[in-house]
Amino acid sequence: MEVVRYLFEVSYDGSSYSGFQRQINANSIQSEIEKALKNMTRQELTIHSAGRTDKGVHALAQTFHADLPFEIENIDIFIKGINKRLPSDIIINKIKKVDAKFHARHNAKYRIYQYVISKKPSNIYNQRFEVYIENFDIELAKLAALKFIGVKDFAGFSKKNIEKDTIRSIKSIDIKETKTHYIFTFKGVSFLRYMIRSIMGTIIEVATNKKNISIIDEIFETNNRKLAGETADAKALFFKKVIY
Repeated sequence: MEVVRYLFEVSYDGSSYSGFQRQINANSIQSEIEKALKNMTRQELTIHSAGRTDKGVHALAQTFHADLPFEIENIDIFIKGINKRLPSDIIINKIKKVDAKFHARHNAKYRIYQYVISKKPSNIYNQRFEVYIENFDIELAKLAALKFIGVKDFAGFSKKNIEKDTIRSIKSIDIKETKTHYIFTFKGVSFLRYMIRSIMGTIIEVATNKKNISIIDEIFETNNRKLAGETADAKALFFKKVIY
């Protein structure tokens, strides 16, 4: 049976999920998508994502690929069909045919994430998608963010895993200020588990004068995770997009 590879773009509210990756005895984005695809195609299909997200993390435009046992005749109709079969907090935005050798994870050049900090207390409509930090000094935050850019050993800013290489490259951390929010945009090739949230937790503690900015250099020198700030809340983190 000839298969056709497709790249999917998905958005989701991760509040009710244990993360993207399929897990035993836990609700995941991957399992919901695979269930919807099976319902639609009558085939057991496995999807391969560009990256994983932690419990409670959202996505604006995450990508994954899947091999279908047929060519999609009308992509718009197929998207409508799969979205009808998905929970309302998961939406497929786009599907496109790709080369059989294309891989959603291996072909990714950069992954972009956003972390959203509100300037005022959250209300019932936005509390699942931001964090409010009192007395947040944005100028201190900007200085702290600069220390994370480049190729570094991020062992002190990630979940301990002795088998995993902890050298990572952060291309940029852009900070945009609006009337209501501070938006931190991270661009990197790949990220370790909890890495962005650990970085943001440390930036937040520096920006609220709970830690001195010099602690960042000390963490990079010692790889001591205990010196870093508390892992920032997952609900304010978004997988923004993948650049191929």
